[in-house]
Amino acid sequence: MATRTEIKLLVQSRDHRDLPTTHASITKVVWDSPERTKNALRTLGMMLTFTFLSIFIPLLHFILVPTLFIASFVLAMDKFGEKVRNEGGTGECPKCHQTFKVQPSKWGTRITNVCDHCPEDLEMILPESG
Repeated sequence: MATRTEIKLLVQSRDHRDLPTTHASITKVVWDSPERTKNALRTLGMMLTFTFLSIFIPLLHFILVPTLFIASFVLAMDKFGEKVRNEGGTGECPKCHQTFKVQPSKWGTRITNVCDHCPEDLEMILPESG
């Protein structure tokens, strides 16, 4: 079963380090082993379906079928190895002070994003206690 936790992050500009640090809030999702297996099998099934459907595309199927077949197993293994994920959230831009949407991504100590209102390149950092 997946457990969701609300995490607070510090937001800073990657380009203008003199801007004040603001805050963001994201949802951290942690999957247990059965849920990770289910996610991996769902990804494998979806990719194998695309592989089967690509058989019927003339000329391109010589490239698509082997590529999608190999990608099916690579993506499934990647999905199985993903124990924690950032499910997205919101934050305040240090430059324009507008609320921006944090995009879902793989989990890491630093998450990058771009403000929805200004073209500011942002970096979100987990606090030491998180």
